Amino acid sequence: MPKVAKKTARAKEKLFVLDTNVLLHDPQCLYKFEENTLAIPVEVLEELDRKKAAPGELGYAARSVHRDLRALFDTGKEQVPLALKGKGSAVLGRELSTGGSLIVVINEYLVNGDAKSAGMERLRATLSDLDKMDNRILASVVFLQDACPKHRVVLVTKDANMALKGIALGMEVQDYMNDKVNDLKSEGCKTIELSEEDYTRFIEEHGVDLEPGLTSHLFINEYVYVVSGDFREPARYRGDGQLEGLILSENMGIKIPKGIRINPLNDEQRMLMDALLDEDIKLVTCCGKAGTGKTLVSMAMALYQTLGEDNLYERVFITRPLVHIGKDTGALPGTLEEKMSPYIAPFYDNLEVLFSNRKVVKPDEAESAQAQIDKITSNRKRKKAIARLAKQPVQNESDEEENSGPRKPYQFLFDFGMVEVEAMTFIRGRSLANTLFIIDEAQNLTPHEAKTVVSRMAEGSKVILLGDPAQVDSMFLDSNSNGLVHTAQRLRGTEITAHLELVTGVRSELADLAADLL
Repeated sequence: MPKVAKKTARAKEKLFVLDTNVLLHDPQCLYKFEENTLAIPVEVLEELDRKKAAPGELGYAARSVHRDLRALFDTGKEQVPLALKGKGSAVLGRELSTGGSLIVVINEYLVNGDAKSAGMERLRATLSDLDKMDNRILASVVFLQDACPKHRVVLVTKDANMALKGIALGMEVQDYMNDKVNDLKSEGCKTIELSEEDYTRFIEEHGVDLEPGLTSHLFINEYVYVVSGDFREPARYRGDGQLEGLILSENMGIKIPKGIRINPLNDEQRMLMDALLDEDIKLVTCCGKAGTGKTLVSMAMALYQTLGEDNLYERVFITRPLVHIGKDTGALPGTLEEKMSPYIAPFYDNLEVLFSNRKVVKPDEAESAQAQIDKITSNRKRKKAIARLAKQPVQNESDEEENSGPRKPYQFLFDFGMVEVEAMTFIRGRSLANTLFIIDEAQNLTPHEAKTVVSRMAEGSKVILLGDPAQVDSMFLDSNSNGLVHTAQRLRGTEITAHLELVTGVRSELADLAADLL
């Protein structure tokens, strides 16, 4: 009779050592490791302290982590975790609401330089400069490996170089996985085969109802192609087996008030325009390589809905993450708009295209203020323009000489507050109503920053996130953990959101070739 195999030993409990960049990336990460033990080396607290005065989301994240840690250790008496008792009095612990625990560690090997440890000897021989914070954090991993033999010690970092050094030293290293999503890349829109009768009904009635089983694999507001034989037409899935035709038919364009008429150059742009023109959709995420027209189309539809007779929105906010490519140019002088100008130059390029049919106005040919106000189609905007002009001081001759250059054809948009440039740094705490918010290069947002922006939208507002996940410039983000794909994946399939992918380049043959092959 064969022997019964012995029951396998219980797997080691995990102890996650958090690097500083993980806490800055997601200040709420302490509560996302389930029932495991988390360790924060005291060096991480030192690095957080250096970041707490930083502007924008970086400083906010550091201060948020400090507040949470202070709240944890202000309640009750600190206790040394049982697994670490006898290994040094400088290890303090707290239970977390998730069922796990948190410890703040001072490395006894660095306090007592004569401590004998094979791991520390290897680390000192490999990374001799222990004044560097990264090396000291790695030393804390070695200390915890020796102090907690019953635990599986894992370093969690988003720093690629830190991860490589840890792996070289034989450590187990992981990226922070909580905000990573499945890759949104696909081979294009899905195809739904229709009978000739159903396809004819779809064309005639601008939609068709199908058996739910035929559309069970689709998300609400997902764009697809309906096909019958050699015929193909784009459609949107509305749920419960219902496929609906697009707002714009083929070869149908949109005329921007005071601007040009813009026509979709392919079915992908038709789909994007459909999502942007639907006032029931409050969030549009769009991924696409450079040159697919996502920014131009988005701006055109935003201005159409802001300047048009329907006047769905009062203003268009334009911004992008301030991520440098190459060497930092340092602080920029001037007003907020002047500081933002280098970053949003692509928006100005698109405005030049959209209003290329307007005559460039020279100062000596400028219309009177009343004539400019008469051109505004919205009563609400007209009142605001009158109030704004009433507050402006009268220009003297020297002012006119300084402003002697020709005005841009789109300058009236900024004069009357129809388009505003907004820095991401100052978005926290605001509540934006009746606003269409465009964020370009959104792949450089962290998931936390994307949440901050989307949660600022009040009633009557809409937000558009545009970007290319293959061109992430931020140091600690990648194609699966940035704010654009995170937002698209987490909100996909809800009734007020839509996600689109543009793959067909329209800028030029050279731009399309560079996007694909370089």
